[in-house]
Amino acid sequence: MASPVSLNVHNPCYGRILRWRLTYVVIASLLLILDYESSALIQFPITFVIPVILASWFCAPHIGYLFAVGMAVVRLSFDIVWDSSALLQSGIVNAFINVSVLVFIAYITNKAVRLMREVKVLQGILPTCCFCKKIRDKDDHWKSMEVYIETRTDAQFSHGICPDCAQLHYGDILKKTVPPH
Repeated sequence: MASPVSLNVHNPCYGRILRWRLTYVVIASLLLILDYESSALIQFPITFVIPVILASWFCAPHIGYLFAVGMAVVRLSFDIVWDSSALLQSGIVNAFINVSVLVFIAYITNKAVRLMREVKVLQGILPTCCFCKKIRDKDDHWKSMEVYIETRTDAQFSHGICPDCAQLHYGDILKKTVPPH
């Protein structure tokens, strides 16, 4: 199964650029200029999703929400500049719809980012000893399964004993401690 394509945000160049709020201001400004220059009848509100998603993904949720509201308000100001009462009335309705949809998109994007950060997945085939269940790492060191998983995920282990193992290993002791009926 192919893995999804993603930007290497750990690359110093991408990482810095994608975390700068100015990057999204520039993108949003270019999209708003395109929207303004295309006249009152042609609208590009779908492109407003781009800076909202990017800001929500790489910056912070409130930055995504700020772009969601800000771009819709700027788009509404275009209707005021074009000075048409019909456009202004529909512009207010469109601004409300744009804000609602863009805030929802920012919320969903932020939720996806949080979930992705919480999930660390072990992938591939793990070379495991068939006797002791230790796992060989990339440096050919054998580590206990618990150590291997704890160093690669946020999982933590606690130990107990299942009823079958308790019976197998401590059956004699368990029989002696059980009161007769």
